[in-house]
Amino acid sequence: MYLIQRSIQYIIVTLVVSWIAAGTAILLGLRITDGLTYTIFAGAYMFLPAICAIVLQLIHKEKPFSELGISFRLNRWWLVAGIVPIVLAFLTLGINLLFPNVSYSATSEGLLSRITPEQAQLVTQQVTRYSPFVFVLLQILNSLIAGYTINAIFAFGEELGWRGYLLKALQDKRFLFVSLIIGAVWGVWHFPLILLGHNYPQHPVVGVVMMIIFCILLTPIMIYIVIKARSVITAAIFHGVLNAIGGISLMFLAGGNDLTNGLTGLAGFIVLLLANIAFYLFDKYLMRENIFTKVIWREYPS
Repeated sequence: MYLIQRSIQYIIVTLVVSWIAAGTAILLGLRITDGLTYTIFAGAYMFLPAICAIVLQLIHKEKPFSELGISFRLNRWWLVAGIVPIVLAFLTLGINLLFPNVSYSATSEGLLSRITPEQAQLVTQQVTRYSPFVFVLLQILNSLIAGYTINAIFAFGEELGWRGYLLKALQDKRFLFVSLIIGAVWGVWHFPLILLGHNYPQHPVVGVVMMIIFCILLTPIMIYIVIKARSVITAAIFHGVLNAIGGISLMFLAGGNDLTNGLTGLAGFIVLLLANIAFYLFDKYLMRENIFTKVIWREYPS
């Protein structure tokens, strides 16, 4: 009961604080078209889950950052955390090309329609400067570098809350239940930015529901990697690389829309569903650990 109370408390505090911050910014005139101003706010917004977690630890007279899965002990799962998002992005691109009225575009039409004019100009310059093969290799390299460095720092602001504090607070529950709760909360937390047009500029209202589904589908994979790596840092790496490489799943597409295309669209949902099945089968038949059916603390003791 105590852990349930802690999880409910954290969810309420984090959502209320985050939504008040976003609502205030929107009332003051923040729009997704504001370029650098919006980027700065979105980056700051990512740190609110971690800040709320630390504040609650202080309120409960706990040592800040303690027992939240922070470990820098390297293992192979740190590499898996960086590779899996890249695989997901390219699989999504492949699945998307099977959709009706969606075709390959060498001019990056699918991505250019969803970013600012300044970003579009930069992407166009890069695409025209290199061959498609070299360009893709550079995107992978850049995504890995960003995902393990600057992107990971910002993503850690979220992950210390979701896959750190909240995972700890729900440790007496089973893996899939915990994944559902954390994924749903994570998705709902995004809603002010989604309504502004983030990720779903063509369908911001429906996009709120789509983001919740996306986060629910993504969370079991991320929690599994955190458990295997025994470090929440791997979730930050995964998140950071995903943010960097996600555009690839849109870049070479023409047709479709933001509800069907990319990792956050229907194509991505199909890939994530298949990826969850693959992780489950890997865990059950190759690792023989059955983590997906167990209570969290048995596999991820603090």
